[in-house]
Amino acid sequence: MASLLRLGYRALSIAHAMGPSFNPVAVEAVMCRCSKFSSVAGKELLEGSPLLRNNQALFSALRHLASKSSGRAGTARSYESDSDSDSDSDSDSEGERGTSQFWRRKMYTIHALMDINNDGVVSWDDFRIIADKFVNLGHLTKKQQEDFHTALKNVWEEQWGAEDPYNLITMEQYVTNMTHVINDRSLKKKAHLFLPYLFKAVDKDKSGSISVAEFKLFFECLGLSEEEAIKSFNAIDTNGDGLLSLKEFVRTGREFFRTEDDKKPSKHFWGPLFR
Repeated sequence: MASLLRLGYRALSIAHAMGPSFNPVAVEAVMCRCSKFSSVAGKELLEGSPLLRNNQALFSALRHLASKSSGRAGTARSYESDSDSDSDSDSDSEGERGTSQFWRRKMYTIHALMDINNDGVVSWDDFRIIADKFVNLGHLTKKQQEDFHTALKNVWEEQWGAEDPYNLITMEQYVTNMTHVINDRSLKKKAHLFLPYLFKAVDKDKSGSISVAEFKLFFECLGLSEEEAIKSFNAIDTNGDGLLSLKEFVRTGREFFRTEDDKKPSKHFWGPLFR
């Protein structure tokens, strides 16, 4: 039932970011029962409540996540233990994380990268278009392509709910949600399981490591320049061997989201920070 309780808090943060359409009565009703109902009973409650249906963002998130509260078996799990095997000392210090302006600036950077059409919001279509850019490089097997799309779909649904064209994520909503994610140990481990697929998509020669030339492909898919790719690669290639292994890539990409230390090279992973 702990996952359902986390679900309630996550939906609360999403609903709160909605401003005028926020329905505190609906949230309170869910929070009071979130730790008590099973996924089946929870689904019945959600489907049968006009109060929740009227609060679309809250309802969508709760409806989807309650039905999946027993956990999700995904092919990306094979990467989870490896990507979390390194020390989390940068992200497990006492106190709430995600409070610094530097960290918020990093989250603004990610939102801006995902906002393909620059309309100020991120949709599932934006998410999918980015995924297709990596797939279209042609370096993933069919199985890897399927697993990659599944991993991204799971991330979206875990954090935002339905793949609805009207489910639009503003920059502040994204920051609010990511603050919750990095303060929840379970969500934090799942949030970046797509990173290995980004690596494999640009590992053109399938050597198990990527060069600066291959890193340029990564930035190309993100809509960033070759010059920016070179600068970022040189910054995060901390051992100076001219290569990034899968482990280095995943660790650095994950650290970008977790640390508030502005001296960490990982701040360069996703390109120039939002201004």
